[in-house]
Amino acid sequence: MYNIAHIGVVVKDADKSLEFYTTVLGCTREESYQDERIRLEFIKAGQQTIELIQYKEDAVSDRGPGIIDHIAFLVNDLEAELAKLRQQQVRLLLDQPKISGNKKLMFFSGPDGERLEFIQKL
Repeated sequence: MYNIAHIGVVVKDADKSLEFYTTVLGCTREESYQDERIRLEFIKAGQQTIELIQYKEDAVSDRGPGIIDHIAFLVNDLEAELAKLRQQQVRLLLDQPKISGNKKLMFFSGPDGERLEFIQKL
């Protein structure tokens, strides 16, 4: 059994959503990331983390605002977990694990095409 690392939700305007979640719902800002195609805001809601995802390009219009983008699970050994996924012929969504800050991650598909993610803290 895995622990949920976070749930990612696509938003139109990260600033507006961040204001809502922190002011209206009392969440706290935990971490931010931004590059040329995406902006991420991680907020804490009690013990759970929500990732607000603002895409900066139209190429991801199939993941519009208000939908859950993915569910992320914490793992201790990403390579071992990826070997299990490959053995089960699970579709990986990246060619290789990605390092982002102090985390190594991999996206993969569930049986109905839902996006899932394994995260290993480095």
